[in-house]
Amino acid sequence: MIQTEAERQFYLEMSGIRMWYARNPLPGAAPSPDYDFGVQEAEVAVVPRLTVPVAPAARQPDPEKASRNRDKIARLQSLMAPAPKNAATVTPVPEKTEPQAPPPEEPEVQPEVSDTAPEADVASVPRLSLQAWVGSRVVLVGQLSEDSSFALQESLAQNILRSLGEQGVKASGVLHWPLFNNLKVSLNGPEHLAVALKALFQNVASQKVVVLGESGDWLAAGLGREPDVVFETSLATLATDPDRKRLLWQLIKPLRA
Repeated sequence: MIQTEAERQFYLEMSGIRMWYARNPLPGAAPSPDYDFGVQEAEVAVVPRLTVPVAPAARQPDPEKASRNRDKIARLQSLMAPAPKNAATVTPVPEKTEPQAPPPEEPEVQPEVSDTAPEADVASVPRLSLQAWVGSRVVLVGQLSEDSSFALQESLAQNILRSLGEQGVKASGVLHWPLFNNLKVSLNGPEHLAVALKALFQNVASQKVVVLGESGDWLAAGLGREPDVVFETSLATLATDPDRKRLLWQLIKPLRA
């Protein structure tokens, strides 16, 4: 049995229970004079009083001062008023002059634009993809097709020249025309094409010339003479058409060595 408060506090401390005090008296609890520390009265805050300034009484208007102010204003207005004009002074009125009409404008002369000239130039530009195979006696100029195998077309051209007795055939580079996609560019003209063809046929002297594919005046201008045989069928079409091969053989058979 716990006899004293000190024993109770000792056992509570050994049990890990902290001592506490109730803030307010518990209902039915015995008074504890040892732990009555009294109740402190709350300090009353003193609010300072605000003093409201009293507006001074409005002064009565002075009638004499008001009349003096009116006299000053009247004198100032008389000084600022403009001086009256002299009746003898006559202001001359400018004479009215009739406005002169502006000279008629000369109509602008616009140069006539021919709509048919560009179309004619565009229509005269051929689309070419040419290659030449040069032999000792015969030169074959063929129109290449980009839709077929270039190796197949070159092999067919070599076989045609071999059938004519040519050995050691040399192939030139491929000439693509026009130079620019815009056909109205002046560098796509026929005179520039002739210069390019002369470079392509620079090794052609007295050989017979066989043309397979499209032909025209541009070819004769670049070659310097008319070709000996013109067969308007490309190498790609000849590779798949035996009948045209026989017709071509009848045309080039006289060139055989």
